[in-house]
Amino acid sequence: MDFELSEEHRIFRDNLRRFLEAEIRQYDDKWGDEEMTPERARPLQKMLVPWGYLGDSRPDDPFINCIMSEEMARVFPSLAGIVGMTGGAAASIMARAHPDVAARLGPPLLAGDLIGANAISEPNVGSDPSSIECRAELRGDHYVINGTKCWISNGHIADVVVLVAQTDRSLGPAGVRQFVVDRRETPFRSRDIPTIGLKAFPTSELFFEDVRIPVTNRLDGWREREGSAPDPARTFSQVLRLIAGARVGTALISVGIAQHAFEIAVEYVKVRKQFGKEIGRFQLVQAMVAEMATEIEAARMLCYRAMQLARTRKCEAEVSMAKAYATQMGVRVCSLAMECMGALGLTLEARVERCLRDARVLIVPDGTVQIQQLIIGRAILGMSAIR
Repeated sequence: MDFELSEEHRIFRDNLRRFLEAEIRQYDDKWGDEEMTPERARPLQKMLVPWGYLGDSRPDDPFINCIMSEEMARVFPSLAGIVGMTGGAAASIMARAHPDVAARLGPPLLAGDLIGANAISEPNVGSDPSSIECRAELRGDHYVINGTKCWISNGHIADVVVLVAQTDRSLGPAGVRQFVVDRRETPFRSRDIPTIGLKAFPTSELFFEDVRIPVTNRLDGWREREGSAPDPARTFSQVLRLIAGARVGTALISVGIAQHAFEIAVEYVKVRKQFGKEIGRFQLVQAMVAEMATEIEAARMLCYRAMQLARTRKCEAEVSMAKAYATQMGVRVCSLAMECMGALGLTLEARVERCLRDARVLIVPDGTVQIQQLIIGRAILGMSAIR
């Protein structure tokens, strides 16, 4: 067990940080607190392809993936979410869509030319995906989709949505399936939901009203038609795996945001003077700096562990530990950073207030702290408090 990054990891991190600071931070300064548009998002995605955020050469190293997520969130947290959603949709399509669908949609998603989204949550469905209400009815050679999706990241700007819907309510979770909806061919309505932070990372409501898609747009469906035995639990397990991955990603974005706020505060306390000396020399200020550094490092380690374990085994508890701790840590650290900066921390120009707003948003998505605690408790006790 090695707790140090390798030289290769450090070189990659340093090179990536230089690129993000030089090329991407300017866009966060301009657009990071505004509603995102597809016209802005697509070129930004394309800039990230050479670094493996999209494209055919995404690194397989879990620590490199952690570094990528944290470093992007440190510079432009909303873009970390946008490109993560597009990459997730592309991965599902390339791995499980009909070959014709994968060939048509996978490459432009991986190139950053299209924006992707995953649509699970609904007005009445949050942490319990087994109760999906959105319906997909088979009619001849098409599925007809009806329902509303809510709190969908990227939804308002997405070109392609990987949608979770119920095909047979009597089957419960076994009736859940995933479908690819190409908005350019089968339009649907959407609206942006304004939030207190991460304003450039769209949170959206999607409305599907008799939306017709070809049967070939059902993920894994083509394998069953070609003779593979259907697995009723396959799709639902894929949905749960998707949620687990999103939780680790959300936790890493929280770490990146906290790291940025921490760095701003540290630079400030080194130069701000009161009573004839830098305030960083005061014991209580150093206590806040120490607390922030410790919290960030603890959250980072939880995220790295969850990312690594997820490659080899089911690790619901470890994922939930990372998500619950890191997202709460983000709020605590950003609040302490504001405290270190006094009145300046309350100003819009100091940037730390946006860090706090961005961090607060991340506590809720992909399962609240309380849901994560119930998952951890179930894993430890072997008793479920949910059902």
